Amino acid sequence: MEEPERERETLPFSATPKRLAEAYAFCRLFARVNARHFYYAFLFLPSAERRAIHALYSFCQKADQLVDLEPSPEDKRSRIARLREDLRGLEGELERLGFRQGETSSPSEEERAAPDRARRRGRDPIMLALAHTLTRFSISTSLFHSLLDGLEMDLDRARYRSFEELERYCWHVASTVGLMVIEVFGYGDAGVRRFAEKLGQAMQLTNMARDVLEDGRAGRVYLPQDLLHRHDYGEQELRDHVYDERFRALMREFCDRSEELYRQAFALLPATERRRMKPALVMANLYRPILAEIRARDYNVFLGKVGYPVWRKLTIALNTLAPWN
Repeated sequence: MEEPERERETLPFSATPKRLAEAYAFCRLFARVNARHFYYAFLFLPSAERRAIHALYSFCQKADQLVDLEPSPEDKRSRIARLREDLRGLEGELERLGFRQGETSSPSEEERAAPDRARRRGRDPIMLALAHTLTRFSISTSLFHSLLDGLEMDLDRARYRSFEELERYCWHVASTVGLMVIEVFGYGDAGVRRFAEKLGQAMQLTNMARDVLEDGRAGRVYLPQDLLHRHDYGEQELRDHVYDERFRALMREFCDRSEELYRQAFALLPATERRRMKPALVMANLYRPILAEIRARDYNVFLGKVGYPVWRKLTIALNTLAPWN
């Protein structure tokens, strides 16, 4: 098992190199089990960067899963509050070690005086790996708080009036992740940040197009209300899985909006940064075919999950990473 390069005295939560290596191994397994496309996009990164990506993904996915598992809005809010508490504790540990990046939420005196909580975070492999990752890469913890803000938005509303409102939500739950991972890749042109934001929104809309059936069962309708009204298609019809020309037209428009965000994202990527952003381009090229699969079934997402085989994902990843691309 690989050991991280950082010297022992700078390891967060007084971890040993062995404990840290085990934490990263846990995150790698967590990413492999839970990621549909994410794992394959970063499979060919150098080991230090790949470990960091796995730690970032694991925290974001854990947050999403913990909230989804709770039955009531009150319990969901409690989970998010607990995650914020863990983040504040992580920020305090980073500050203690001399690693303070960007705007952070300083821990309270109560947090500082709670060694049992610090020990708990040190035992959590995801928090340990994330803390170490943040000593290696300049990722502002404000992005993690913004991600949690997005999860809270899902508790306050299950409908969005327009694409503009929906894309603000997408920024919180997806663009924030893009802004985290580009710090791992490294970049010299600030235009990369706008690329990451637009790409995150495009991929999140792709997820929503794919998951119309699943989200509907959970009581969520991410198709904007003005889009439904424009095509004279009601929520009851959505619940009844009414598949007709109106539904095809509104799904066509929804997929077109996602395609447009991909085009905007690619246009924002400076040519000088393309090589370093290849893993992000792999992600885009893995997600974008989902739209083609939806179109191939004539927008009938009621038939079940849209996807394609692993061998094709690996082929896309290799072709995108090829030197000539």
